[in-house]
Amino acid sequence: MNRFIKSNKLWLSLLGLAVIIVFFAFLFRPKTIDFKITAVQALKLINEPQMQVSFADMAGKQLIDIRSAELFAQGHPEPAINIPMRNLLDEESIELFDRLLESGQEAVIYGSDELQATAPFLFLQQLGYTNVKYLHGGITDTGEFQVPELTSTEVSVVDTAAIRMKPELVKAPETEKKKPQVVVPVRKEVSSGGGC
Repeated sequence: MNRFIKSNKLWLSLLGLAVIIVFFAFLFRPKTIDFKITAVQALKLINEPQMQVSFADMAGKQLIDIRSAELFAQGHPEPAINIPMRNLLDEESIELFDRLLESGQEAVIYGSDELQATAPFLFLQQLGYTNVKYLHGGITDTGEFQVPELTSTEVSVVDTAAIRMKPELVKAPETEKKKPQVVVPVRKEVSSGGGC
């Protein structure tokens, strides 16, 4: 045994060093994200009208612009803070969201349109920031509020109230089953010539 250790001293030292490095990497690994609600629960929040803030109800709320810094510089509402989507989990951003949550102040996420704001809204809700809402509409490149044009004229094609009352409406009608057909392979004659 002693002879083995002497002949492989370098390799055993490197192995010991690797074990120590792996141990410290495990010990000091980055903190994982703790979700407070599930993705399904967060998705249900999209349809709740109180999670959506209109332009008229902006007073007293902290506006958070998730567009790029270039678009933010072109124009934005006066009290807005720019936190691009890629910076949502930065230390400063998390501290801001924590401060807003502790003080009870609502934060309104907005982007160029409503769709751009929904993903960060859902993500922040999953992290437990229940004071975060999203803007109905978006902001133009010049910093003006815009409401989607179709929302006032859109009509639901599906009667969701009827589906909730009668779940059997969702089931697809059963179709008549066809009998399986027998397929007979056709044999081709082998050619003696070349080619493909």
